[in-house]
Amino acid sequence: MEATEFAIDKAFRHFFFALGLLVGWAILLLPLFALVWYVAFGEAMPDFKALPPAAIGGLVALGLGVLLASFSIETNWNRRILLDERPSLLGRWRLDGPVWRYAAGVVLMLAVLALYAAAGAAVMVFAVPKLTAQLGAAAQPLGIVVTALIGLSGLFTFYRLMSWLAGLSVGDRDYGLGAAWRTTKGNRLAFLAFTFWIVFSLAMLGALGAGAFFAQQALPQPWVKPSAFGIIGLLTWLALLVVHSVPAALYRSFR
Repeated sequence: MEATEFAIDKAFRHFFFALGLLVGWAILLLPLFALVWYVAFGEAMPDFKALPPAAIGGLVALGLGVLLASFSIETNWNRRILLDERPSLLGRWRLDGPVWRYAAGVVLMLAVLALYAAAGAAVMVFAVPKLTAQLGAAAQPLGIVVTALIGLSGLFTFYRLMSWLAGLSVGDRDYGLGAAWRTTKGNRLAFLAFTFWIVFSLAMLGALGAGAFFAQQALPQPWVKPSAFGIIGLLTWLALLVVHSVPAALYRSFR
């Protein structure tokens, strides 16, 4: 519960700081987006079913730019809520060591999670059909249970690696992968409770957003619709900040 409170508190407290980071990167990437669009498509409407090589290359370059922007924003966000660090003007577009280490950590985490996904798929695609000959109808529910257990193990691994990612962002060399793995060991119930409170908090934000959506459908006043969609946008951004505060919240709990 404390980790969830931390994530929610920081999302509210630094709401506009994160928005400033996003706007800054959007301004920087806007010329690249315009250039890619012009080089790839000119003035014609794009046909995404038959993209020319220039369009594919341009979209890949734009995708890499967005990816780097997300790593930079995440690094600055973690440093802001953990170290209370305000980046300099140019630091808002940082692409220094902590950003690259964070990016490498994300790649490693995704590779590990892909192994869990592959294991779960292998159970359902290969193991269940082979066991059906021996177990009959019981093979399918057994496969589902095993896959669910693999998924839970993947969730716990995800949380344990998340705390390490936050350490990479703030440059904590004493909290490496091994230290994070040892420190977070044996916290399955705590991780399940954390998952419940995070999902519950996001559900509450979703309920408020749904209320705003239905209000703009029910009320005839012209100002209701833009106000409702503005509220929905703010709630969506707040929910994203809560989710992106998870690594820092876990790091703070276990460090």
